[in-house]
Amino acid sequence: METVEERLERLEFYNQLTIESVDLTAYPFFRLVMEKKLTEQEVNKVFLLCDELQRKYEMQSEEGFVHYTPLLLHFAGMLTPKLSPRETITALLQQEKYITLMEKLYELSVRYE
Repeated sequence: METVEERLERLEFYNQLTIESVDLTAYPFFRLVMEKKLTEQEVNKVFLLCDELQRKYEMQSEEGFVHYTPLLLHFAGMLTPKLSPRETITALLQQEKYITLMEKLYELSVRYE
């Protein structure tokens, strides 16, 4: 009979094969999630962070703000250490999530590289 560890190892292997064989170019953030082995909770935290920053960005834009560096710093500081900020921004942008926010964060990340 298969042990829990053996089953888990097999499922991890199947997951890795799926990542390598399925064309995930339309879903670069999800591919990044799988490659970096993020948990569901970690992914939810990324989305909550993006939701929060999207609201702040929209509010600040309406109020005439022109400096958004604090948003980039907040994003980078609160992001799970498993992800790099630039790679995450690029993946979310390519997957068309939080487009206006990610465009601004990408522009800032390039400027402060």
